[in-house]
Amino acid sequence: MLHKLLKRYTNVLFIKSTKFSKRKARPANEITEDDLNFFLTIIKSYNGYPKVRDLQKLLCPRLNLIKINTILRYLDKSKSLEIDLDGNIIWFRQENSNHHQSLVEVANISPEFLDRFSTKDTDDMDVENNS
Repeated sequence: MLHKLLKRYTNVLFIKSTKFSKRKARPANEITEDDLNFFLTIIKSYNGYPKVRDLQKLLCPRLNLIKINTILRYLDKSKSLEIDLDGNIIWFRQENSNHHQSLVEVANISPEFLDRFSTKDTDDMDVENNS
């Protein structure tokens, strides 16, 4: 009888199921320092002003849409990133710059732009017109 029982159970294979493994679940929007550095490196290397809607194409293999939105919200709320009304990323804070400077102080503004939109010139014109 023992021989029959052994013969019966020797043909059974035990395969460990990986379906119910005890891996710790991670949130989908969890970002690491590497993800943040990768995001900033891609933006720095982009020629021109990247659009927010094109970021998924640029960052697709490594970052998913949820992580991209989380990083954008984090950088926007920490005032490290500026997005204009058209959805272009127009400015982001450099790591080694002074954190107390504003966008106007660190921007490279052309002299033509300054001449055209300078408030000093318009104030002088108003004084001349009123006299």
